[in-house]
Amino acid sequence: MLAPEPGARMRRREFLGVLAGAAACPLAARAQSKATPAAGVAKQDDVAGKLDSLLQQAEPLGAPVAAVQRAVAILRQPTFSKKDVLAVFDISQPSANKRFYLVDFTSGQVTAHFASHGKTNGPNAKATKFKGFQRDLDMVPLGPLKTERAQVFEQYRTIVDRYDGTVYRNLVAAGLEGVAPYNRYINHTPPYKWVIHPNWYTTAGYRAKNNGMLGRSAGCITVDPAENNKIITRLQGALIYVTVGDAPIEQYL
Repeated sequence: MLAPEPGARMRRREFLGVLAGAAACPLAARAQSKATPAAGVAKQDDVAGKLDSLLQQAEPLGAPVAAVQRAVAILRQPTFSKKDVLAVFDISQPSANKRFYLVDFTSGQVTAHFASHGKTNGPNAKATKFKGFQRDLDMVPLGPLKTERAQVFEQYRTIVDRYDGTVYRNLVAAGLEGVAPYNRYINHTPPYKWVIHPNWYTTAGYRAKNNGMLGRSAGCITVDPAENNKIITRLQGALIYVTVGDAPIEQYL
């Protein structure tokens, strides 16, 4: 028997006023040296070499390789301040799969994680609806999203597993910004905001009681509280590419 969907107060379009501990952090000034052409070529070769290794890791984990390559190309855009990491979220896979792939050029590793899809993308077991995401605000927006700075959202600071009672404390969340013409609508819906955050319906206890499945979000990307802080802090300023397998996003516009 599936647990009930999250209530209206758990909606992904969060009031901006609920942020806690959101004081701006001053950026330290850093001198930048000009790279020589030779150094630039060497750096590109190094990235290419790492990408080949990362793709070899990603495929056995179930990652859509063409979508990962597409995301790597998008990451070159100047809008992304962090260039050494990205994530690909394949919402076409069953929710019982670890379908959120973190591709880390610095560590040279690809890791897979649980993540929920939106409640009108389809049933808990698997998303089946992808067209119409620009009009249905309870669907996860497709395409390239920029992860904002990690902050404390009061309703996600502490998550309690409703099945085994595990308490997860001092959790963070981060806003998501649409960077493609077709998903920038999420930037213009005040006072609501799409976020990546933890919740009770992605926990190990929930999965154990629901045949490995996750619950559904109200349009957010929702991850396991046990891994939440590590994922979100690593992805600050980076790309999250939401995809339907290897299919071009334009197919669902």
